[in-house]
Amino acid sequence: MTLDYHAGLYEACRQISPITPDYANLPIEEGFDWSPRLAGVFFDRLYLVVFRSVRRPTADLKRLKEHDDKAYDAALEVGGLLRYFKGEMNERRECLSFCLWEGREQAVAAAGGASHQTAAQLTARMYETYTLERYELAKEGMGGLVFRRLEETPQREGRGVSAARL
Repeated sequence: MTLDYHAGLYEACRQISPITPDYANLPIEEGFDWSPRLAGVFFDRLYLVVFRSVRRPTADLKRLKEHDDKAYDAALEVGGLLRYFKGEMNERRECLSFCLWEGREQAVAAAGGASHQTAAQLTARMYETYTLERYELAKEGMGGLVFRRLEETPQREGRGVSAARL
């Protein structure tokens, strides 16, 4: 009998959800149910990109969704995307979204695609500020999760997100 570890990992990642309404203002490892979801699945390392933003009051949410959906579809075509969490904007217009990938190479390939580049060009008009946080998510010891923050991507105001920054 052959076990499909990839299918189990994918399904577990699809279930990751916020554990508090204020997840957008917490460290990424504290706002979601990572450990209960990933404890029983096999992996060594995953790649996590977190997008924190404050939307402009004038942001065109319909246009933002349209471009976001196209970038998501293109990311699925690249492969390796385990979870895309599209956060909801709170009362302070803050939002947190993330993409969890099998590896960095897939994230960079998806970010370099035309759909993602077009969506990234909207950032100046849609967001007052945004930051990208990049992590390596690893299992260590008795299956405990470790979030290793990778080099900082500075906070931006009015600039697009490029593949080079992922």
